[in-house]
Amino acid sequence: MSTEAEAPAEGGGNVVEPSSIQSGAEVEAAGAPGVPAPGGGADAPDDGGDLPVLRSGRIVDVIADAITFTLVIARLAIAAVAMRMLSQAVKGAYSYVEGCAKQVDHLADVAATLAVDDAVTSSHHDAAGVMRESLALADALAAEAAEMSTEFDNAARDHEADYGTVNEAMQSGPYDVAEREWYSNR
Repeated sequence: MSTEAEAPAEGGGNVVEPSSIQSGAEVEAAGAPGVPAPGGGADAPDDGGDLPVLRSGRIVDVIADAITFTLVIARLAIAAVAMRMLSQAVKGAYSYVEGCAKQVDHLADVAATLAVDDAVTSSHHDAAGVMRESLALADALAAEAAEMSTEFDNAARDHEADYGTVNEAMQSGPYDVAEREWYSNR
């Protein structure tokens, strides 16, 4: 279920906030059909007791919402795993480049002992220096990917905490929920 106003939350996701709540008089003034008083209406029991349990086609909406909820949690978990894997891949590349820089420096030193031109050996040392400079960028990327992975995990956990009980209540509740169209102009 959603309302028309969705605003970004501090954590980066969307939080659904009602934009306004209309009274029955406001709904009627807008030309909509009358809203029964609380506890009244055609479906209210005459004795004032509980409403009968009804299962209609709207159960499809409830199931669709549950699937959407589950997919959001799953996608956040998948994104977290992907970012962890990226972080590990960058760290692996980091180690490889660091090894290459050491090897190039070693070969340049060996070439210098064999009386290879200084321009050649210094070019190799310069190349190893460029490799080491790229390591700082790779390290920052790996750290950022690891942080993003943690944030995706947190988002999944927070989403579950915020909406898990609502999803569970929608699935296990004995009554039908209002149709989506009823909420669309609220």
